[in-house]
Amino acid sequence: MTPIRKRRFIVRLTVLAILACFVLIACWQLLGEGKASKVEAGQQTPDFMLKDLQTGQEFKLSEKRGKGVLVNFWATYCEPCKQEMPLFEKASHTYENKDVIFAAVNVDESSVVIERFLDLYNLSFPILLDNGQVMEAYGVDALPATFFISADGTVSRTVYGPLETERLEEYVDEIVP
Repeated sequence: MTPIRKRRFIVRLTVLAILACFVLIACWQLLGEGKASKVEAGQQTPDFMLKDLQTGQEFKLSEKRGKGVLVNFWATYCEPCKQEMPLFEKASHTYENKDVIFAAVNVDESSVVIERFLDLYNLSFPILLDNGQVMEAYGVDALPATFFISADGTVSRTVYGPLETERLEEYVDEIVP
């Protein structure tokens, strides 16, 4: 091998080794470090405080202890979320005298877009604004995601994907205090 070819070979090998290191570091970060774990049944829910777009008040989850709470993560562009909202609205009225609170956490959309959605669907339960931190704390990576929280603050059940009326009622009945 001539000295020039040898030098090119060493440079190429060095570049490949550096690229391989970058790929390994990227994979390591994606697969574990810093990724929130999912909140599962039986676990305490991470507490949060978010602004309710409907009232302008702060909604603090830990202040709802003693009541069942349904927390739904959603977005206006999510088609299954749009299908669920009328079900949640109806159920929120059915269960309001049974100490169950419904709250929908919107993920990183402008209040103008959300207000148009609220007007269209005539929603009355708390609509909470999240910049992504609560979604990350709960380990949500797909919408819709619904957490059924018992009166003691533990997760009774988590559902990823849309809910139908029968399942919604069954799961809400589980968290009635």
